Amino acid sequence: MTKILNNIGIIDIKTKVNEDMELLSVLDIYFEKKRGYIVKMPEKGSSVVACLSGGQDSVTNIGILMEEFGLHVYPFFISRGQSNYKYEKASADFFDEFYKKRYPKLYNDYLEINVPTPGTEYKDLLREAKKKVDSILLRHNISYPARNPIIFLTGMEYGYSLMAKDVKINTIFASHLSSDSSYHCSQTWTRLMNLLMCQILNDYSWQFISIPIETAFGNYYDKDVFIKWAYDHDIPIHKARTCVKKFDLECGDCPTCWDRRRGYKEAGVKDPTQYKFPMSEKYPTYYDHEKEEKAEQS
Repeated sequence: MTKILNNIGIIDIKTKVNEDMELLSVLDIYFEKKRGYIVKMPEKGSSVVACLSGGQDSVTNIGILMEEFGLHVYPFFISRGQSNYKYEKASADFFDEFYKKRYPKLYNDYLEINVPTPGTEYKDLLREAKKKVDSILLRHNISYPARNPIIFLTGMEYGYSLMAKDVKINTIFASHLSSDSSYHCSQTWTRLMNLLMCQILNDYSWQFISIPIETAFGNYYDKDVFIKWAYDHDIPIHKARTCVKKFDLECGDCPTCWDRRRGYKEAGVKDPTQYKFPMSEKYPTYYDHEKEEKAEQS
């Protein structure tokens, strides 16, 4: 039952510039030949690893894995030096307790893993490099190129380590969506990472899946589907942390907050989130320093 949600939000993957359809086709053919399938959902009762970032998407994804598929979920949270760490951590703690009460037989305490990425030694240089390519199509989305690969390879290692506790895991879940424009959030990248995981472990039963953009399942949908699912299942995802800023509330006017607002609107669900600022008339960038300074002073 991989298409667990209705088809609202489904878009054509071929319209996405961060997807390489030729490469994706080659990888799909390779996996089909190598293991007899591209990807498949683990059987009910299986154990899996899933990223818990504290954001709405990862929180909803974990709920879906338990509610819809009956999977035993081992979440992991990466402490990577993020500026809004305490807010993401608070969200992870809240939903840790929430899911332990709702799914006591399926949910396992999340593991916080300390993996600084990117390195503090060159983090500022990466920010400067990003500003130099902001005018190049999609390059403006490459701020920390290795961050997501490091996060999910760490998740793979965590899943592999659980073998020492006699917990068999060979599937790790992300929660990337069709609107994610970064290359490290695409289906192409997900498939490449899956290949890398299999090659590293010399085990082609290992899978790396993001259900919302898993083309093998016929999916390529967006936040509205996740938000509607969470709303219908009384999961208070408005308490999740989306904003990457250091404000106590969601700022309401950075790209991630814009996506959050848009998701609720497209889902037809009233957004109960408290925002610090109203939306600007122009789509923001992460490097609007003048606005950042004014916001800090207010």
